[in-house]
Amino acid sequence: MSNRKFILYSFVLGMIIIFCVRETTLHMENEQLTEEKHYYSMLEQEYTQSTRAVLEQEGFGNCGVSMTKVTNIDGSREYMVRIYHRRLERMSEMDKSILKDRLAHSEFRHDVCTFQYDL
Repeated sequence: MSNRKFILYSFVLGMIIIFCVRETTLHMENEQLTEEKHYYSMLEQEYTQSTRAVLEQEGFGNCGVSMTKVTNIDGSREYMVRIYHRRLERMSEMDKSILKDRLAHSEFRHDVCTFQYDL
């Protein structure tokens, strides 16, 4: 009888230890993801502000700028930047290409981030 109690108590104690270790590991992973999200959120805000500044320098005040992101399983991020302004509709493709190049200079440089522009 005491042998069964020992096995039962050992099993329960082992399960408690496994549960605690697993929860600690998950908590640490969640903290890391939260820090990463905050880091990229700050970069995205800075990028949006610098994009608006570049557009104002180019004479596109009061334009709409929206940025959509996709975070892939491997952690890479894809950004689609859409810019809305009446004058953009009348620009030639060459002028749009030049504007995209100017905007690309203010991108945050990470190997895991790619940008596309829709003017």
